Amino acid sequence: MDFGLFNTWNALYEGDKVPWDADYRGGKLLEEEAYVQNWKEIEAVEEMGWDYVWLGGGHFSKQASMDPQVLMLSAVIAARTERIKIGSSIHRPVMKQAGETVSASALPHERYGFDNLMLEDPIQTAEQVAIVDQVSKGRFIYGAGGRTRGSDSRREQFFEYLEVMKQLWTEEHFSGFEGKYYSYPAFYEPYLAIPKPYQRPYPPMLLPVDSQESFVPMGQQGYRIAVGAGSSPHNLRGTAVLTEDVRMYRQAWIDAGHPGEPTTVVRIPTLVAETKEKADRQTEDLMSLARRYYSGRVGIGSTDAGAASPDATKEVNLFGTPEEVVEKIYVLREIFSTDEIMFEVNWTSSVPRDVVMNTMRLLTDQVIPEFK
Repeated sequence: MDFGLFNTWNALYEGDKVPWDADYRGGKLLEEEAYVQNWKEIEAVEEMGWDYVWLGGGHFSKQASMDPQVLMLSAVIAARTERIKIGSSIHRPVMKQAGETVSASALPHERYGFDNLMLEDPIQTAEQVAIVDQVSKGRFIYGAGGRTRGSDSRREQFFEYLEVMKQLWTEEHFSGFEGKYYSYPAFYEPYLAIPKPYQRPYPPMLLPVDSQESFVPMGQQGYRIAVGAGSSPHNLRGTAVLTEDVRMYRQAWIDAGHPGEPTTVVRIPTLVAETKEKADRQTEDLMSLARRYYSGRVGIGSTDAGAASPDATKEVNLFGTPEEVVEKIYVLREIFSTDEIMFEVNWTSSVPRDVVMNTMRLLTDQVIPEFK
């Protein structure tokens, strides 16, 4: 199995108290210090020999995540590391269809982006991804999502967005694209081109599943998927139903005749301590903060694909001693056919940084070796 760090370039506040902590007294956001601390975590997993770092984030929300430009941050990390693979989890292109309105469940920063940001272009995204892949010398994995929950047409548009990019990367001279949502003429002159990725034909793709309706289409299209262990915060399904979703995804992959074995990546809140008593105490503190974070009164919550709600996390998590976490990973591997775990060691950005680093050390020394 492979193991990666899930990081949203977590915020850091004066006094080490987040705004959804009852003891928060108005400490300001420390942006420079947050960058220093997040770099320490990236450098640690590079030195510890982990396989991946996965970068999440979104526009206009610095309360917990400070990563509005995941492709740009991926390029910077690629330039400052040598071994570890880097994945965007996720890059979410701005897409809007005629007459479409923002979802009623959208958070204020998501609504602002929907109402005001210009639409993203697949040609420009293809250029950016190619540059990241070249800078990293082939260490990049492109993870993307289109907020397709409840909309077959948005899912169709998202897949078409990806098809434009794949054609640009694979054709020596772009022959043009005529689709339902995107239309481009062929390049006019032989010298017209975009950068090609380091990996051929293009970087591997990983698509986090943001709705139950997406599992079968993802399998039919042959895309590797990431899931949140349990469920997403606004689509509580439970482990039993999610297990069946993954089974249907795998069957759709096989029925479509795609080569290879359909496996999944599992993103899961993780906290490891040396003793059960310490793990239970730290878990209780984290769950209390997470409930306030998702309450809507103080924290902002999340609608990201793969983000786990407190109820889902209470059911499925990697909280405990190293021995307990090892046993839980064996179960995840069995029920979700997973070959990779994204450790979310700072779930809801509510974990003290010394606890984050201790969790990473224990995972490195006592958990990951059990699966290598």
